[in-house]
Order: sequence, then C-alpha cells, then structure tokens
Amino acid sequence: MMNCVIVEDEPQSAERLMILLGKHHSQQIHVEKWLKTPEETLEYLGKNSPDLVFFDVEIRDQTAFEMMSQLPKNEFKVIFTTAHEGYALKAIKVSALDYLLKPIDQTELAEAIEKVEKSREKSDSVKQILDLIADLKKEKLPSKIGLPTLFGQEYVTPEEIIRCEADVNYTHIFLKGGRKLTVAKTLKEYESLLADQGFFRVHNSHLVNLREVKFYNKGKGGFLILKDGSEVEVASRRKDALLRAL
Repeated sequence: MMNCVIVEDEPQSAERLMILLGKHHSQQIHVEKWLKTPEETLEYLGKNSPDLVFFDVEIRDQTAFEMMSQLPKNEFKVIFTTAHEGYALKAIKVSALDYLLKPIDQTELAEAIEKVEKSREKSDSVKQILDLIADLKKEKLPSKIGLPTLFGQEYVTPEEIIRCEADVNYTHIFLKGGRKLTVAKTLKEYESLLADQGFFRVHNSHLVNLREVKFYNKGKGGFLILKDGSEVEVASRRKDALLRAL
C-alpha cells in the first residue's frame, strides 16, 4: 500500500482522481492528503514524505517544478497531471517520470501506477526530479526528429510532419509530399517529443500538427480536416482542450 498526496487546485479534477483511485486502486494506494495551494503544498511536503505525489503542473500562480525546487528533499515518486498537452511534457518524459492528461483516463492512470510500482528505490526519484528541473532550465527543443527506418535514421523537421497515427506498438508518420513512414515506437513517445512543437493528441490513436488543421467539424467529439485532405477523429474527452489549443 502506497501513501499518496494529491496536489490540485481544481476540485473537479481532484475529485475525479480520488474516485478513480478509490474504485480501482484501493488495495494499492491510500490518499492521505489533498493539497490545494502552493503554500499548503510546500508546508506539507517540507515536513512529510509520502510514497507518491499526483502533482498538477500548474497550481494557481506557481508550477510544480518551481515548488519542487523549493523543497529540501524530493524523496517521493511523482505523476504529473495537466490539462495542457504541450506543457513541459518532453522534459518530463526525458527525465523518466510520468504524466496524465486531464480529464484523467482510467486506463492511463492504471498504467502510470504500474510504472511507479515497478520502479526502483526512492533515491532514483530524487535524481529523476533533479534531471527534470535541469532539463527545463536548458529550454532546448529539437530542430529535427530522427525517425528509424530499415536502413538507418531519417531526419525531418517537426514542420514536415502532418500527423502521427498509432498502430499498437508502431506509429505511422504522415509527411508532407504524401510520404508515410512506419516506425517501431509508440505514439506516446512522439507525443512527448512533439507536444511543445505545436502537436496535439486529439485521440488515443492520433497526434496532429495543429498548423495543418484546416477545419473542425463539430459533433460529440467531432473530427478535423487537415490541409492534405485527411480526416482525423477527435475524442469527446479531448474536444475542449483541442479547441482551446486551436
């Protein structure tokens, strides 16, 4: 049983997370505290060391990263939560930490908890968090993306990519000029790499370059029409965040 803390200033998001944890993970996780402000968070985590913290990336006027840099120790596992697809997700991924997009999905939550349970000693968390803060300070974004092909690596700029589509453990990458490459990596890896390059995951199976969106057809979730004429379904739970991003 892991003791966890939820750092979240949106009541509906915190309540949804607590409901999912209580319904599906009551044998794994005990929620010991819900912290709603930066002041509460710094005071509590400065004196206590839970096993796991669900950390909203933005709490009022501060970020999770700013708060973690002020703590005397970070000896806890972290799963970040955010409604913003592009917010520092590349740095989070590079530092071997995990994140969940709001509204939190039950399956993605279970996968993140499983990763935490399989992870090593607490000391690793300290290094991961320090690596994360260092990566954020570098503010280096990739100018080109390496795509593994049968004969080597093909390098393309993010602007050349129209969209990416999941196919189990493979990803189909659709490029300008009508080309398509299939690579042996999951869509989530490219989501992490491209989120701060103007890409948005509109569906579990689709990651889209927002610069290539021509038209949004509304409906329950609706669908996008891209400049190359392709149509991409939008998941209903990601519709509002997509419209904000657009």
